[in-house]
Amino acid sequence: MILDIYEPDPAWFTRNPCGTHGIGHVARVLVWADLLCQDMAKRGNSFDPEVVRWAAVLHDLGRQNDGPDPEHGARSAEWIAANHRLLPVVLTEGQLQAIQYCCTWHVPRDACAPVMTTELAYLKDADGLDRVRIHDLDPDLLRTDYARSLEQSSWELFNATGREIPVDPWGVVRGAALEMGLWR
Repeated sequence: MILDIYEPDPAWFTRNPCGTHGIGHVARVLVWADLLCQDMAKRGNSFDPEVVRWAAVLHDLGRQNDGPDPEHGARSAEWIAANHRLLPVVLTEGQLQAIQYCCTWHVPRDACAPVMTTELAYLKDADGLDRVRIHDLDPDLLRTDYARSLEQSSWELFNATGREIPVDPWGVVRGAALEMGLWR
């Protein structure tokens, strides 16, 4: 299965890999990122799906807490620069820079980003869809119509995976997403 290669090592996380912003969260964000990539590829949009998927998995590695942590995106980007050789794939320098950019700029408001790249918009929408876990999803803040159409599915996936499962959060999300036809 395509998405299986993206499973992060729990040791990559600065904080609790089973917490609110841990492996369960990034697995759900990966599901939404992949669906957005599939939809946009059908429309002929130019973007790098590897950047979107890896940014989905790596965007919260630098979190130091589950509350306000405005620098966590920049810390995640720093982790990528220092540790990209730990990833199970070889990415080009351009891809690594784009992933770092997405991680850095996924935190502040859209207007703060120097450029709203397609990859950054998809990451922000995918991450936004998993705000259901903190009961803070506002579909009006999503950037794409397709992302807005996934609101109900985001609730269904979250409800199927429950709160963070400390035993195997990746496996729990993977299993639920497979049952829903969202994992490929």
